[in-house]
Amino acid sequence: MKKILLLIIAVPLLILGCANRTTPVATSALKNSASPSADVAINSFTGTNARLIGRFDLTTRGQAKFTWPGSALEFRFQGVNASINIASQMQVRFEVNIDGTTHDLWVNAGNHNYPLASNLAKGTHTIRLTRVNESTAGITAFISDPQVDGTLLPPTVASNRHLLVIGDSITAGYGVEGTTPSCHYTLDTSNQQLTYAALAANALGADLHAIAWSGIGAWRSYGEKTPVNPTIGVRYPRTLADDPSSLWDKSQYTPDAIMINIGTNDYWQGSVTDDYRAAMANLIAKVQSDYPSKPIYLIVSPMLTAERHAAQKQVLNSLAKDKVKVFDLGESTGAEGFGCDYHPNRVTHARLGKVLEQSLKAELSW
Repeated sequence: MKKILLLIIAVPLLILGCANRTTPVATSALKNSASPSADVAINSFTGTNARLIGRFDLTTRGQAKFTWPGSALEFRFQGVNASINIASQMQVRFEVNIDGTTHDLWVNAGNHNYPLASNLAKGTHTIRLTRVNESTAGITAFISDPQVDGTLLPPTVASNRHLLVIGDSITAGYGVEGTTPSCHYTLDTSNQQLTYAALAANALGADLHAIAWSGIGAWRSYGEKTPVNPTIGVRYPRTLADDPSSLWDKSQYTPDAIMINIGTNDYWQGSVTDDYRAAMANLIAKVQSDYPSKPIYLIVSPMLTAERHAAQKQVLNSLAKDKVKVFDLGESTGAEGFGCDYHPNRVTHARLGKVLEQSLKAELSW
């Protein structure tokens, strides 16, 4: 264990992701679970009998555009077949959940029709289509309502539990499906639905908005000695992560609690206590301005170990007062293995998620 900790300190967070860069497309395992049709025309998304979960830009008529990982569409229908038209700037991975059973769907660049389910048992079915890759994979858009061979039904009633998480690559699910720290970023090893936050929200029956960008920090991002690229404070207010003009209407979603897991990349090269504290204080103030009566939980980065973990926790504790508290879910020391680039793997995320679930249950009386 000591050797692992020394390795993490000696190679300062090469592990932390890829801030503000174009996401490479994996060259292996990129196979559609259902083959798309030829290019289709945009034939108008109305949202009738569908439920959107996450931040969606609806300013272009007939399109529901989105980028943040975990953004989802859920619908119910009576029939055996279902599909939808999707437009995408790049290749991006989705999870299709049909009555609790999941499979991957790979969406290609361009406008295509994608089968979601076929030859189901006759009856009523619920489908949730969730983007699992993060915003660096570009903008995707639903450009039609779900198309079914039977009848679209009113959507499921939205949960009365709402959570918001703000984070970096850990929260985005970078490398969670990797089996060794020597693998690097690919779309097929990154999955927001397997993260601590998504697992905790699912276990609690809560809707979750995830605002997560790999490599991002409160003051500086990965690879920077001084700030260059947009920080989380800059991206947090956006509906589309890379579009400064696309601002989220906070009245559309009111979380019961907000979790902030930011700091891994601020500390990538050592201590930045004063700058980090000031940037986090500003971020907390922005969130409190948006949701003044809601509790905020500052999460100590599980990728920071030993002295850095303690240093970040000390700063977060100094910012905790009133409705702002600190959650220390534990460290990712390698005892459970690592995902790609030393990120938490599925086992570690599951452990962290269980701690978060129990903490939120106690705090929110859920």
